[in-house]
Amino acid sequence: MKLTRFPRLTLSTAFRYISAASMITVAASARGQTSDLPTVQEVLRERFPDFLSRLRGEKSSPAKARLVDNFIAHLRNHGRPLVEDTTVHFVYQGTSRQVTVPSDLNSWNATADTMVRIEGTDLFYLSKNVHRAARFEYKFVVDSSWILDPLNRQQAIGGYGPNSEVRMSAYVPPEEILPRKDSAHGSIDTIFFRSKVLGRTHPVFVYLPKEYKHSSRTYPSIWVTDGGEYLSLALMNNVLDNMIADGRIEPVVGVFVDPRTDPRDSGTSMRMHDYTMSDTFAKALTVELLPHLLRKYRISTAPEQTAIMGASLGGLISTYIAYTKPEVFGLAAAQSPSFWWNNDTIIHLVRTGKTKKIRFYIDTGTIADALAESRRMKAALETKGYELSYAEYPEGHNWVNWRARLDDILLYFWGKK
Repeated sequence: MKLTRFPRLTLSTAFRYISAASMITVAASARGQTSDLPTVQEVLRERFPDFLSRLRGEKSSPAKARLVDNFIAHLRNHGRPLVEDTTVHFVYQGTSRQVTVPSDLNSWNATADTMVRIEGTDLFYLSKNVHRAARFEYKFVVDSSWILDPLNRQQAIGGYGPNSEVRMSAYVPPEEILPRKDSAHGSIDTIFFRSKVLGRTHPVFVYLPKEYKHSSRTYPSIWVTDGGEYLSLALMNNVLDNMIADGRIEPVVGVFVDPRTDPRDSGTSMRMHDYTMSDTFAKALTVELLPHLLRKYRISTAPEQTAIMGASLGGLISTYIAYTKPEVFGLAAAQSPSFWWNNDTIIHLVRTGKTKKIRFYIDTGTIADALAESRRMKAALETKGYELSYAEYPEGHNWVNWRARLDDILLYFWGKK
């Protein structure tokens, strides 16, 4: 295995192998979207069901059309879905035959949740009851064409591009993901991990806190699977900057391992192979990559100061590597983990195996996410006496959910008392 190190880069130039445009778009979509926004009543001056009753009761076709056009104009100016307490109202105007709303709520089923068309108008709507603190993503399918909601300026960026987004009335967006001028920004080294074990090369992005170059101390580290997307979509470097600057956690080195051999091409991702409890991948990290990083960076070799984390399949492999390599990784975090893989193999392994010195973190969404398998793993870990931080949130299987929990992971592992 050969490792090539590039000059240390600032955050403005480090991501030539990660889409800078995507980072800017994600940050823009996260900024300025708070729950303290006008309600549907303030926008329309009446509740949506009352508007529908008034619209249905109008006998004049021209009057109906004026009501709809005026309503759509208000909604377009509002720029967000209509939320009334625990109900969200989706609205679409057009001459289409059918409009459906695939979303996190129905596992992105294109034929579920068909909108109702108000007779005598071109107005479609669908009302759904959702947890008041929920956040979820959706699109419209208009006569078989997938589109963003044209009346909703609020969007979430994920691994497959943008989706329209709903933030219910009690949802609180994470402020720590946004860049701050008053936070000392860390630097990121871009290196190439040429693995003999894997037979291929992957980029690794190493985050160093601002103070690193001025000190001689050894730092704890957090190893992040799907590393490129945790930087470009989850903005984890911002979270590290802000939490270190605020003194909420001790300074930490981040090792962001990308599953793609070329982060510009999703087709080069090897996560479906490496992240499905691969002992070869575990060996590549612990036997090849770790010794080289120890020679180049001042990171602790203590398992209680070394974490590995990931989302979905990344959560599966992170848990598996920590469990099989506890002498290296004494901390493991899994977000919306794919513990279901191969008939709950990882859960069975924990349930029947020896208890090891590992602290675990698990979070999952409750909207068509990894809830059932996460609860099964929670029960297995608790039965075996492991230290565990566990949480459920009314969100789906996506990056906006995962990035909102990064502060919880870091606080659990390295929070200052």
